Formats: sequence, structure tokens, C-alpha cells
Amino acid sequence: MLGNQKSGTTAIAALLSEMTGLSVTLDLKREMKNPVIDRVKRGGLSMEDFVRLNKLDFSRDIIKEPSLSPFFRELSECFPRSKFVMVIRDPRDNIRSILNRLKIPGHLDDITDEYASRIAPAWELIIDGRWLGLDGRNYIEMLAQRWNYITDSYLDNSDRMLLLRYEDFSKDKVGELERLAEMLGLDKKRDVSRRVDVQFQPAGDRSVRWDDFFGPENLSRIERISADRMRKLGYAVSR
Repeated sequence: MLGNQKSGTTAIAALLSEMTGLSVTLDLKREMKNPVIDRVKRGGLSMEDFVRLNKLDFSRDIIKEPSLSPFFRELSECFPRSKFVMVIRDPRDNIRSILNRLKIPGHLDDITDEYASRIAPAWELIIDGRWLGLDGRNYIEMLAQRWNYITDSYLDNSDRMLLLRYEDFSKDKVGELERLAEMLGLDKKRDVSRRVDVQFQPAGDRSVRWDDFFGPENLSRIERISADRMRKLGYAVSR
């Protein structure tokens, strides 16, 4: 299960695991403490060796790890019989939630040293996408480019991946989980209707309007960079 950080992948994977009775990895533990996934992109580590480094987490039935989202080709070669799910969320909500998680305001010209010093190494790879070949004039543009990069992974491989929009999941959690399980060929073994509102990750502040959180300039950056892909996935662009 792939998708950008803070797009709902943890809740969806955890609930799918409970519904089907399958084992689940909700994050690669080694990557949380000492990330090396960027070495795969840079050529210093093969995906096969990366999998061996994380062999316990890769041994489970359902594997959810957002940091693997830029590596569909490499993963599909390592696991040719696996099925892939891409979870996508409106980039304005997605980026706001990432910044809420890191306690970084959305309206800055760029991240100051004060905020940068608090970012853990695993999150530095999310904020700074230069290792993926991304380019942005500030942290908002970089995060929008990352959203594009991951979205393109789905759009370029839509015949080999299942799409689940976070917004559709939020409207009908049980129904979307049942639909996903059916499309994956998994049997429903448990009723998870009482579990769908459990908070699996720290929640962002959804009450703050995009304009108020990002300010007009940074909000315009997101919509300008991601507009084409947003429209393809059914997200309205206001500018």
C-alpha cells in the first residue's frame, strides 16, 4: 500500500488488516530511525538489498510504507505477484497535514533554521525532494512536486495499481474497505464498523481553511504546480 505521507495509508492498511485477518506492516521500523531509502534512488543500494535489510517487515501480508511510493517499478520487479494500492489525498489537505505533523506553518517564505532543526531525518527526505530529482523554490513547492511525483506513479501505472482516494474513504469507510478487499480478492472475516473512527496517527487541524493556513501565495503555488493532476483525479482547482 503506497501513498504520500499523511494521506490516510495507516488507517486504511490497519483496518484492511483487521477486516481480512491478515498480518500488516504499518511502517518499516528501520526506516523510521535510520532512513536509507534515498540510497536506492541514488544507486548506492539495490531494492533487493533494501528488502533484505527490512526482511521482517516485508514478510507480512499487507505492507504499508509511504516512503516506498516513488519506487513502484523496483517493487514490482521484486514482488511481481503482489497487488499494489495507491492512496491519494487532495494535495492541499495532504500538505497541510504533513506540516501540522511537523508543527511547521504553511505560510512561510521558506523553512527557517528554527523549524529545520526539529525535523527528524526520515521527514527531511519528505520535505527536501532533491534526492528524487525534484526542484522547488521553497518547501511548499517541493511538497507539491512530491505529491505530483507520487501521483504520476499511479497515473503512469493505473493498469497495475488500485486507486483509493482518501476523500472517498472518509465518506464511506466500511464500504470503501469492503470494495478494496473485494478488488484485492481478500475475504472479509471481521466487522470493523466500530473501529473506523479510531485515530491511528496524530490528526492534523482540518478546521483551518487553506487560505488561512497557507496564505494566498503558497496556496497558489500548490494549485499551480498540481492543477493538471488534481483535475485528472477529480479535485477542484479554485485558481
